[in-house]
Amino acid sequence: MEKGKNMDKQGITADKKTVFDLKFFIKWGIAIGVPCILYFAIPQTEAVSLEMRKFFVCTAWAILTWAMNLLPVYISGLLLTVGAILWGVAPANVVLSPWTGSVVWLSLGGLTLSVIFEKSGLMQRIAYFFIVKSGGSYKGIITGITLSGIVVGLLVPNMTGRVALYCALCFGIYNALKIPKNSNTGAGIMFAGFVAAIAPSWLYLSASENLQLVNSYLKETGNSVSWMQYFISNFPVMLLWLIVLLIMVRILFKQDASIDGKEYFKEKQESLGKMSKKEIKFLVILILLVIAMVFSGIDAGWLFILAVIACFLPGVDVADIEDMKQVNFPMVFFVAATMAIGSMSNAVGVADLVSELMMPILQNVGNFGLILFAWLTGVITDMMMTPLAGMAAFSPLFIDIAAKLGLSVVGTTFSFVWGVEQLFFPYEWALFLILFSYDVFDMKKAMKFCTVRTVLSIIFLAFLIYPYWMMTGFLR
Repeated sequence: MEKGKNMDKQGITADKKTVFDLKFFIKWGIAIGVPCILYFAIPQTEAVSLEMRKFFVCTAWAILTWAMNLLPVYISGLLLTVGAILWGVAPANVVLSPWTGSVVWLSLGGLTLSVIFEKSGLMQRIAYFFIVKSGGSYKGIITGITLSGIVVGLLVPNMTGRVALYCALCFGIYNALKIPKNSNTGAGIMFAGFVAAIAPSWLYLSASENLQLVNSYLKETGNSVSWMQYFISNFPVMLLWLIVLLIMVRILFKQDASIDGKEYFKEKQESLGKMSKKEIKFLVILILLVIAMVFSGIDAGWLFILAVIACFLPGVDVADIEDMKQVNFPMVFFVAATMAIGSMSNAVGVADLVSELMMPILQNVGNFGLILFAWLTGVITDMMMTPLAGMAAFSPLFIDIAAKLGLSVVGTTFSFVWGVEQLFFPYEWALFLILFSYDVFDMKKAMKFCTVRTVLSIIFLAFLIYPYWMMTGFLR
C-alpha cells in the first residue's frame, strides 16, 4: 500500500515536472519563434531596411523574454545590448548611448538614495507623523500613509525605491495590527501604500524615472520641460489626483476588521526619539538636492549622483559600503537596455515609418484627440510589454507624430506615459507585482483597484488635466 502511495506521489511529481518542462519549452518557443517569423514575414523594401528588420527581431525577443520572465532582466538586457551591436542593428555608440545620458545615472542615484533613506529612519518618522496626525484609525492610517507620499515623493526620487519602502512599511503595519488575510482592511492599507509611492511621481518631475526618460527624448528635440515648468503645470491637478485615489481606496475597501492603531503608532513614533545627527545630515543633503533641481538648471541625473557621493564623504558618513550592497544594480542595466530600444528605433527609422502610416488617420484629431489616442496606446502597450520598454519604443514615435501635425509634443508624450502607468492585471507592471507578492489580497481585489484606477485616469485626463494644461501653457 505504502509502495502504491509512493508510486502515486512519484507519478504526480513526474506529471508536474512534465507540465513545467512543457510550459518552459512553449515559452522559449514563442520567444524565439515570433522574432523569427517577424524577420521572414517583414519584406525588405526602400522603406524597411535590413537593419529595421533586425531591430524588430531583437526588440520582439527582448519584450517576450521580459514578459514571460524567461531570464533575469539583467541578463536579457545585456544580451539585447551586445547582440544588437554584434548583429549590426546599430553602431555601438547608438546602442550604448543611454549610458552617456543622465537617465541611467538618475536611476542609479535614485535607487541608492532609496536604500539610504530607508536605513536613516526618515521613512518611518514621516509616515508615523502623518498617521498619528490623521488619528490612527483605519481611515486615518490610509489617509496618513497617502499624504506622507507628498513629502517622500520629493525626498526619494525613485518610484521603484518608494514602492519597496511603502510595501515594507504597510506590510509591517498589517502584521502588527493582526489584520485578517484578504480583508478589505488589509488590502486598503497596502493599496494606500502603493498610491503613496506612485501618485506623487506626477507631482514632481524628479520623482519619476518614467517622466525623466520621456523628458530626455523631448530634450533631443528641443522640447524638454524644466523642473519648475513641470511643477507649475502639474502639481495642483496631480495633488487632486492623489486625493481622488485616496477617496477611491476608502470607498472600494471599506473597513471590515476591527483595529485600533492609535496607541501603536504613538508608541512607534515615540520610540524613534529625536532626530539623530545622521538623519539631520541626510535630510540636509536631500533638501539641497531639491533646491539644486529647482534653481541650478543641472540635469537631475547628475545631481542625484552628486547627492549619493555626498552621503559617503568623510565627516558626513550618512552611508557605508553595506548600503551599496543593497542597491538593485540589475535594474540600472534594465533601464539602459530599454532605452537602447528607443535609440535603435530612431537610428533605423522606425519612428519615421510608423508616423507616415499614422499621419492620415490622425490628421484632423487636434490636441485633444491625439492626447486621448496617446493614452489609449499607452494602456494597450502596457499589456504587451514593460512600461519602460513601451516608453522607449513609442515616445520618439509620438514626439515625431505630434511635431509633424503641429500639435503639442509635450502634452502628447506625457499623456502616453499617463496611459502606460495604467493597468488591469498585476503582471502588467513590475512595481504592482511587488505589492501583489506580499499576498495580502487576492486577484479579484487587485483587478478591482487597477480597473477603477484606469477608468478614473481617462476621465481625469479628459476633464481636468487637459484643461489645466491648456490654461498653464503646457500644451506646447
